[in-house]
Amino acid sequence: MPILTAEELTEICLNVFQKLNIPSAEAEIVTRSMVDANRVGHDSHGVIHLPKYVHELEAGLIQPGVPTETLRESASIAVLDGNWGFGPVIATRAVELAIQKARQTDISSIAVSRCNEVGRLGGYACLAADAEMIGLLMANDHGGGTCVAPHGGVEGRLSTNPMACAVPIQGQDPIVLDMSTSVVASGKIRVKQHQNEALPHGWLINGEGESTTNPDDFYGMPPAALLPFGGAVSAHKGFGLSVIVDILSGALTGAGCSQSADARVGNGLFVLVINVASFREFPGFSAEIKHFIAYLKSAKCAVGVDAIRMPGERGWETQRRREREGIPIDAETWTQIQTLLD
Repeated sequence: MPILTAEELTEICLNVFQKLNIPSAEAEIVTRSMVDANRVGHDSHGVIHLPKYVHELEAGLIQPGVPTETLRESASIAVLDGNWGFGPVIATRAVELAIQKARQTDISSIAVSRCNEVGRLGGYACLAADAEMIGLLMANDHGGGTCVAPHGGVEGRLSTNPMACAVPIQGQDPIVLDMSTSVVASGKIRVKQHQNEALPHGWLINGEGESTTNPDDFYGMPPAALLPFGGAVSAHKGFGLSVIVDILSGALTGAGCSQSADARVGNGLFVLVINVASFREFPGFSAEIKHFIAYLKSAKCAVGVDAIRMPGERGWETQRRREREGIPIDAETWTQIQTLLD
């Protein structure tokens, strides 16, 4: 398993995109999205996607350089058509526009359709946190990608429908909740497959509703289905969250709710940004959160737990460790990337 620095991974990705004549500004955004995901330990959204991007470019599914069109707009909202450009480029534009609007109107919302896969949502939420605002994002698979069973069902009907929220704190890393509403992100199954590892029980069920630990079953016919967040015990909660995410990122954006495995897979994206300073001074807001964190961390730890960690804290710890020690890339992903460089 090769270990590379973030700088080395960045150079590799930019070289691949340069060979394909991708505009440099777009190549840099897409590369940063992937490498940052690897840096914080979200390898399922990292450079494992580079071969997929190349395939979609060659198939004409991604349209580099296209404009993002504004379909509707007011002072506080906008509805955008991404024209099937690079997902990370469109998502970055959407969040930057939301931040700009929130400075003027306190709270802003952006709805996006016809957008290719954006990757790790938490990275975009952090753009808002960098501006001392709260960022909330939700995404579905644009009506396709129906790989998650509804509560009580055994066939895929929903996408993994992720959501992310970043909360800024003065002088320290933001709180970052970044989660799928399925028991696990589908990309983590691909990572397990590349590593030739069995899946934990409770991730997948077959057409009979039985648990399976073989990652190949997820890509078979008929495909095994992911369970909603909460698994066999509390799947109704993850299912409920997924329904709301699908409505906000599918129905409200015009991208379409989950409906068919034959639908064009991409991302319907819903962005909400809250300007903290519109509600109270940022230092006071941060002080309250710091006190809150200290209170949570003061609880006695369970056996085998070394510390209570806030949402996103493991990611920041992983980032600092990987900045020191490098980023491990599984052998299968590295082989695929090497093929792109030949």
